[in-house]
Order: sequence, then structure tokens, then C-alpha cells
Amino acid sequence: MNKVVAFLFGLICFSSQSFAATAPKPYMPDEPAAVSSKPVKPVLKKNSAVKHSVKTAIAKTSKTKSPVKPLAAKTEPVAKTTKAGKIKVTKNSRVANTALNSTQRLNNYSRVQKNKSHQLAQHVDAKPARIASRSTAPAKTSAAANSTRVTNIPLTSGSPFLDSSSALVMNANTGRMIYGKNAARRTPIASITKLMTSMVVLDAKLSMDQPITISDADVDRVKKSSSRLEVGTTLSRYDTMWLALMSSENRAAHSLARTYPGGTSAFVAAMNRKARSLGMNHTVFYDPTGLNKDNTSTAADLALMVQAAYRYPQIRQFTTSTDHDIISASGRQLHYKNSNALVREGVWDIQLSKTGYIKEAGRCLVMVAEVQSKPMVMVFLDAGATSGRISDARNIKTWLERQPTNQLG
Repeated sequence: MNKVVAFLFGLICFSSQSFAATAPKPYMPDEPAAVSSKPVKPVLKKNSAVKHSVKTAIAKTSKTKSPVKPLAAKTEPVAKTTKAGKIKVTKNSRVANTALNSTQRLNNYSRVQKNKSHQLAQHVDAKPARIASRSTAPAKTSAAANSTRVTNIPLTSGSPFLDSSSALVMNANTGRMIYGKNAARRTPIASITKLMTSMVVLDAKLSMDQPITISDADVDRVKKSSSRLEVGTTLSRYDTMWLALMSSENRAAHSLARTYPGGTSAFVAAMNRKARSLGMNHTVFYDPTGLNKDNTSTAADLALMVQAAYRYPQIRQFTTSTDHDIISASGRQLHYKNSNALVREGVWDIQLSKTGYIKEAGRCLVMVAEVQSKPMVMVFLDAGATSGRISDARNIKTWLERQPTNQLG
């Protein structure tokens, strides 16, 4: 009996151990994993916490009145230039938007300039007809042909800066002085002289068809200046005066004086008599070309000379022509251009013009140009820069256009 009880007890114990060995074990959090794997780093837990914090912050800010938008949520157009030169718009940074606006402004400016150039071309095309009409029109009468020169020239505020040492502006019809700078200063006048040369020739009533041959006596031996007008070239007095006035041809001007009754000396005497008759009391001439530095005058005197020359249709025609062709002694065709860039441009309404230059006189320019429907005499003497006299003319014209019309005489 005791053996039976012992056998049953042992059987029960054996069964209990077998069941315990086969039963699944419960999950123990702190138990190391039996399978080999990479341990989970604590950083993941921190990243999770950060993401949670960001989501919480975004959720809170979304409730405010001015939500913060993510940076990547907005893109700006960018201008890129393709090979064809066209503007291609893509999405990129905010800075490129400014470049696109600059390109648009540049395109707008180019269109405006193109329109201006087209209008200017039309104006230039119409200009020769106006010049031709002036050449055949009768001379305008001057109400103050022999008027007394005004010595007290008004000084106005806001007057333009001029490079010329002496300058003067006067109404060609009335003789009223509008602007002056050192107008009484005496200075060499260079080829402005040729206006007086032409008036003396025209006053003599000489035939304009008479042929004149350039001789060795016409060669410049004062300044040694060059000339394309070959010795032996024969031109009419008409063409000779044309070259002398339009292109300031020295040999042509000298030949006009040489072929005057009595010769060059008689011609120079007639020039000085003409100056006295016009009231040019501070002017003296020694030669018909202006190469002699002793040909001197003042801006005030030259304004009177220009006013007088303005009454000669031939002088107005020759000085405002843009170009002229002649045949030289060797049979070559020579193309001459106007020495005044403003005449060549054809933008201004210029009715008389003459340039001049020698070292002692500087850059000189006299003109009659219409401003506010009034013919204005402009005199510029002794400009230092090559373009100084042209810049001065432009500055004066701009200044005159700002003045009341009743102030322009």
C-alpha cells in the first residue's frame, strides 16, 4: 500500500514538472530578448517627444490670428533667359521677382525709345523740305535792324551753366537781349568771320555764276590748315560761298575775297566798313577766313552781325544745308558736310548757323534757332571742350523753353 501511494505521488510530481516546462512564459518587460537584434536607442524616444512638441506648437499657433506659414508653402516667379532671348518664368526665390520687374521696365523703356526714334525719323525726313522752302522764301524783316545795342543785359536766376567764356541770346526780330555772359568781352572769333565775308560779297552784287579758280594764293600759310579743295579747282561763286559757309572751307572764303573788285585788301576794308555800319564798334577784321587771330569781336557785336546776316536768303540756305557735292580739279567728286552737328541732326529748327575754331578763339558757334515760335540769335565763344558749344546750345534752348513767351521779346 505504501508503495502504491509513493508511486502515485511520484507520478503527480512528474506531471506537474512536465506541464510547467511546456507552458508559455508570461511577458517580462525587463527581460533581455532572446533573439539577436539592434537595441533601440533612447534618441528615438527624444525625437518622438520633439515631434510631439512641434505638432503641439503648430496646433496652438493655428488658433492665432496671424498663422505662421511654412517657408516652402510660397514660391515666387523667376525670369530666366532662353537661347532665343525670350523671358521664361519659373518658380524659385523671392529675389528673382525683382529681376523680372527690372526686365519688364527695361522692355518698356526700349519700346518708348523706339517710338521716339520713329517720330524723330519722321521729323528728319520732313526737314529738307523746310530748308528748301527757307532758301526761296523772302527774308524776314527785322524791326530792329539798326537798333541801339542794349548794354545792360539782364541777369536771370536759374541761368544754365555754359562752357563758353562768352555768350549771348537775342531775339532776331526785335533785337531784345534775353541772356548774356561776358557779352562785352573781346575775343578772337575764328571762322565766324565768314558771315561778314559772305555779306560783303552779296552786297557787291557780283555774279554768282562767275567761275572762280582756287589758286596758290588761297593756300593757308598762317595756321597751315589742310583743305580738300585742290589748287586748280574751278567752282562758281555760288558753290564757292556754299562751301565757305556750310563747311567753313578756308580756301573758298579766301578766293571770294581775292576775286573781289580791288582784291583782298579792298575786301577786308569793306568788311570793316560793314561792321561799323551795323554798330559793331568793338570788332575788327584782318582777313576773310578767320585764321588770323587778330580778327576779334564781342558776343554783343556778333549778335548784331548774325541779326544782319539773317536777312540774306542765300546765307540762310547755305548755312543750314546738311551737305553739298563738288567736282575737284582731279575730277573726283567731293562730299562736304555741315560743320554744325545740330544742323546735321535735323531736329532743331535752325535758320542760320556758323561754327569757328582756332586755338586762340576756342570752339565758337552762332545760330538763329526758333524757340517758342521766335527766332533767337545764339552766340557762344571760346568753349574749351570739343562738344562744349553744342552742349551750351542745348542748355540754352532748354532754358529758353522754360521762360514765359513774353520774356523772349
